[in-house]
Amino acid sequence: MMKTFELPKSISSLANELQIIQMVWQGVPVQIPKFAVYAIIEKPIFDQIVFRNSRQIGLLHFGRYKIPVLDPFRGDIDFHPNFALIISHSRGNCFGLYGYPADHIESDMQLSSSHGSVFRIVKDYV
Repeated sequence: MMKTFELPKSISSLANELQIIQMVWQGVPVQIPKFAVYAIIEKPIFDQIVFRNSRQIGLLHFGRYKIPVLDPFRGDIDFHPNFALIISHSRGNCFGLYGYPADHIESDMQLSSSHGSVFRIVKDYV
């Protein structure tokens, strides 16, 4: 039988609250769970612009990695966003990164884990 214990106060909030990053793109706020955010790049400069499925997508090159940055609303990429929010994802044993452009980012937001929006926010990232 496994013994239960109280979490230390320094990490107990992780179980009770969902930390989120809210990005605003073209006036529309989008909430992303903080656990899915790999990096935030200020004033990104795209190394390349490619066309996929009739859309412009910006590529950021970091060493051997190319990270696609795409408009979350399926439009063409703006060549000069204020930020690129880099998101990690995995499928099986494969890990990848992609990004969204953002005009503004608010990074210190939290929701109670019982809030009705939590499932909607995390469903695409778990």
